[in-house]
Amino acid sequence: MLPAELNQKYEVRGTLGAGAMGTVYDAVDRIIERRVAIKVVNRPNESDPEAVEAHARFRREAQAAGRLSHPNIVGVYDYGENATQAWIVMELVEGGSLKGRIDKHERFTVPDIVRIMSEVCAGLQYSHQRGVVHRDIKPGNIMMTTDGQVKIADFGIARLENSSMTQVGTLIGTPSYMAPEQFRGEPVDLRADIWSAGVMLYQLLTGEKPFEGGFSAVMHKALHTEPPPPSQLSVTTPRGFDAVINRALAKRPEDRYRSAAEFGEAIRQAVNAPAPEPAALPGLPGLNEDATMVSARPAAAAPRPAAAAPPAAERKGAPVGLIVGGAGTAVVAAAAAWFFLLGPGAGPDPAVLERQRQEQVAREAADAAAREAAARQAAQREAAAREAASRDAAARETAAREAAAREATAREAAQREQEAAAAAAQRQAAAQAAREQAEAAARDAAAREAAARDQAAREQAQRERVAAEAAAREAAAREQAMRDQAARDQAARAQAEQDRLAREQAAQQAAREQAAREQAARDQAARAQAARDQAAREQAARDQAARDQAERDQAERDRIAREQAQRQQTPIARLDLRAAAQAIAVSTPCSLIAWSVTDHDLTLAGVVRRGDDASIRQALTQRGVPEDAARLELTPFDGNFCEALDLLRPMLSPAGVPPTVSVIGRQPLQKEELMRLDVLMPDWPAHLYVAYFMHSGEVANLVPSTLQQASAQIRLGEPQGNFPGWTVDEPFGTDLAVVIVSDRPLFSTPRPVVEPQAAYVAALAAALRAARANGTRVVVRPVVVETVERR
Repeated sequence: MLPAELNQKYEVRGTLGAGAMGTVYDAVDRIIERRVAIKVVNRPNESDPEAVEAHARFRREAQAAGRLSHPNIVGVYDYGENATQAWIVMELVEGGSLKGRIDKHERFTVPDIVRIMSEVCAGLQYSHQRGVVHRDIKPGNIMMTTDGQVKIADFGIARLENSSMTQVGTLIGTPSYMAPEQFRGEPVDLRADIWSAGVMLYQLLTGEKPFEGGFSAVMHKALHTEPPPPSQLSVTTPRGFDAVINRALAKRPEDRYRSAAEFGEAIRQAVNAPAPEPAALPGLPGLNEDATMVSARPAAAAPRPAAAAPPAAERKGAPVGLIVGGAGTAVVAAAAAWFFLLGPGAGPDPAVLERQRQEQVAREAADAAAREAAARQAAQREAAAREAASRDAAARETAAREAAAREATAREAAQREQEAAAAAAQRQAAAQAAREQAEAAARDAAAREAAARDQAAREQAQRERVAAEAAAREAAAREQAMRDQAARDQAARAQAEQDRLAREQAAQQAAREQAAREQAARDQAARAQAARDQAAREQAARDQAARDQAERDQAERDRIAREQAQRQQTPIARLDLRAAAQAIAVSTPCSLIAWSVTDHDLTLAGVVRRGDDASIRQALTQRGVPEDAARLELTPFDGNFCEALDLLRPMLSPAGVPPTVSVIGRQPLQKEELMRLDVLMPDWPAHLYVAYFMHSGEVANLVPSTLQQASAQIRLGEPQGNFPGWTVDEPFGTDLAVVIVSDRPLFSTPRPVVEPQAAYVAALAAALRAARANGTRVVVRPVVVETVERR
C-alpha cells in the first residue's frame, strides 16, 4: 500500500507490477487529476550491502532524472522517504518499450528508425549538456508512448556531477551495449552513450545485435572485432548507414561522434547519402574476409592513454560528469509501465563482470608473454644463423680466391664457349617468354569471362531473392488483412449480441427501477404522513410542556419572590440551595453553567469568563450559602465568546443529563498532539454539530451535521482512512468546543469549514429562532480546550 504521506495527494487505481524490492502503482494526483506511476521500495537492512547499494541507486535515479525535463525523457515529479519506505512519483508511459516491440519481431521502416533515433539523440543531447551520461542505453530503457513518442527511462544508478560513485575498474552497463572503455573499467563520458545508441541503431536496421554471445564473447568482440556493415545484412538498409555505424562503434572514444546532436544529424543525412566505396570502410570483415584481426594489448601490460575529452564547445553548461547506467533493471509491469519494477535483473552481477574481465586480461597478458618469448627465441635463432652464414661466407671467399687463379685460365678458355651458349639460351628464352605471354593472356580472358558470368549470376540471384521477399510480404499482408477482416466481422457480431443483451437487461432494469420508485414513493408518502402525525403529536406535547413549564416557572418565580419578601421581613429559617443555584446560573453573564442540588449542597458546572468564578463565590456568600456547601466545577476561558454563550444559555442541558463532552488526554494539549473528544448523545435520536470557537475570532465546523442514535457514545478526532485527525498547531491559547444536538437539522445549507465568529453566531441565532418556531428540541454542552506549544 502507499505510504501514509501520499494517501491524501494520490489515489491508487491499480498495481502495475511487483518485484523483489517493492511495488509500482498506477495512481492519479487528486488535485491536478494527472495519472502517475509511483514506485515504492522498502528501506534496506543496513547489514545488507547489496540492498543498501540498490537503495542508493533508487535515490540517485530520482536525483538524476529529477533534474532533467525534456519531452524525450521520462519525467520525475517527486521523491520521498520515511522510516520504512522510499518512493518516486514519475510520469506514466502507457505505450510499452522499444524492446517489447523488438521481441515481437516487429520490423521498422527506415523513416521510423530515423525518427526514433533522432528523438533518442535529442534526449541524450539534453542530458549530456546537463552533466548526465546514461551508460545503459538499450531498447529496454527506451519507452514509446501510444502516439510513438520516444522517452528515455531508468536513471537508476546515476551519480551527480563530480561524485565518485564509479571508480576506475568498475563494470557498469548491459554487456551487449557496453562500449570498450566500459569493459576495461575505465572512466567514461558521453561517447559511451554514443556507442550504445550505435548498437541500438544497428539492431533496428538489421534485426541483430552487432556483438552476440555470452559475456566473455561479447567483451572480446567489442574490444577486438568489427561487425558486418548493416547494408550487407539487410537489403532495405541504405549503404549510407555503414559509415554512420562505423564511426559510432569506433573502438577509441575520440574516433566517435563528438555529441549526440552530431550523431542524430548523421543518421538523418545517411538516408540520402551516397553509398561509400568499399575502401572507405577498412577492416570490416564483410569487405575482406581474409583480413587479419589484430587484438589490442591488455590493459594490464601497458597503460592505455586517457580518452580525449570532448571539445570545449561540446561542454557548454554543466560539465559532463553525471554517470548513469547500471547492470540494468529487469522490469515487468502491467500495460505500459513494465520498466518501473524493482530489483536488479538485466545485467550480470558487477563482481562476476569484474572477475571475467580480469580473467580475460590475464589470458591476453599470457598470450602476449608467449608471443614475446617466441619472438626472443626466433631472434636468437636468426642471430646464430647469421653468425654461421658469416663463417661459411668467409670460408667460401678463401676457397674462391684459391680457385680463382686456377680457374682464370679455364674461364678465359671457356669464355668463348659460354658466349655462344648464352646467345643460344637468349634466343630460346625469348621464344619461351612469347609462349608464356600468350598463355597468360588466354588465362586472363577466361578469368574475366568467368567473373562476368559469376557477377551476372549473383545479380540475378539478388533480384530473385528481393522479388521473393516482396511476394512473401504481399502474401503475408493479404493473409493478415483477411484475418483482420474476419476478426472485425466476429467482433461486430459479438458487439451486436452484447448490444441486444444490454438492451434487454436495460429494459428489465428500468422496469425493476420503476417498480422500486413507485414502491419507494408509496413508502415515502406513508413515512411522511406518519412523520406529520408524529410531528403534530410532538408539537402538541411540546406546546403543553411549554405551558406547563411556563406555569412552573411562574410558580417558581412567585415562590422565590415570596421567600425573598419573607427573608427581608424575618430571619432565614432554612437555606434554599435550589433558588441560589438557579439564580447564579441565570444571572452570571458570558457563561454556560448547569446546576444541581441536594438537601445539603449545590454544584455549579460549566464554563465562565476568567475571573468570574470569584464573583460567583461572592454571590453565594451573599445568599448565605456556606463555602463547604458549594461545589464549583467551572472552567475559565479568555476568549471573546460572550455573544455565543448568551445565545446558547437557554439550550444548556441540565447537569448530569446528556449530551456530555470531554477532552481526551491531559490539558493543556501541546503542539502536534491530537485533539479528540468523547461525546455521549441524549436518549433520543439527534443531529450532532460540533462548533469550535477559536480565540482568533473564527469558528471551525468540525462536525457539520450527522444523525446519531439515541444514547450513542462517539469518539471524534481519531485518524482513520484519509482523515489524519485534528492536530494541535499555532495559534495557541484557550478555545471553546460546543456540542449542539437537535432532533431536526438546524441549518438549511452546510456551513463553511471555517468562518468568522460573527457570521456563525448570526446564522446560529436565526437557526435557533426557527427551531423555537417549529418546536425543534435543541440542547448544548460546552468544553474548554487549552493548547500550548510545549507543556
